Amino acid sequence: MNKPYLVLDTEAAVERMGDREMYGEIARAFARNMGNALRDLTRALREGDMPAACRFAHSLKGNCDTVGAGNMRQACLRLEQYCREEKADKARSLFEDLRPKLLELREILIAL
Repeated sequence: MNKPYLVLDTEAAVERMGDREMYGEIARAFARNMGNALRDLTRALREGDMPAACRFAHSLKGNCDTVGAGNMRQACLRLEQYCREEKADKARSLFEDLRPKLLELREILIAL
């Protein structure tokens, strides 16, 4: 993954929502719930439950898009595709790279 993950375009996200306060609330809610989402995705990948992993990756993708983390959205889209195609090894490998970046995003969003 050569692109930097944490390109966070908060201004574009705020503009789409039309309200900076709402953006902050949504971003912090995503951050608060991310631990559960990552735990659930980890479990699904470990157990080989690719339909569940696909749903969790899809949700992360949408949340990353909402908060303006476009590169993270792209990585989650690729993860979702691997899960849909039942490419478990590729999905696990990508998620292993992606997980610390999502945790870093979480910290940034909590600080908003």
